[in-house]
Amino acid sequence: MSAAGRSASSTDRFKRAASSRRKDDAGQAPERGTTARRTKPVRITVDLAPEDYRQMRRVVNELAEEVDVPTLPHSRMWRAMLAEVAGDPAMLARVAERIRADQD
Repeated sequence: MSAAGRSASSTDRFKRAASSRRKDDAGQAPERGTTARRTKPVRITVDLAPEDYRQMRRVVNELAEEVDVPTLPHSRMWRAMLAEVAGDPAMLARVAERIRADQD
């Protein structure tokens, strides 16, 4: 496309982009930040000391035995633990205290 065919104005490009946004039934564009919701999981990485990793493997193996599954992904244990901490204020306080103590 030639330079003459393109708009030289950023304002024009922004207006075209805004006019192409999805509209609701009343013809209004949704509020900023309400259209894009994250649907893909977020990947995290945790560095564990060898002793912590061995302890995590022991816990995961015990849990797998407890729930009678041959293997249990580490991520399922972490998600279950997160749900437990989020739903138990006393446990959350104990975890916060442990974090405080580890900072010293």
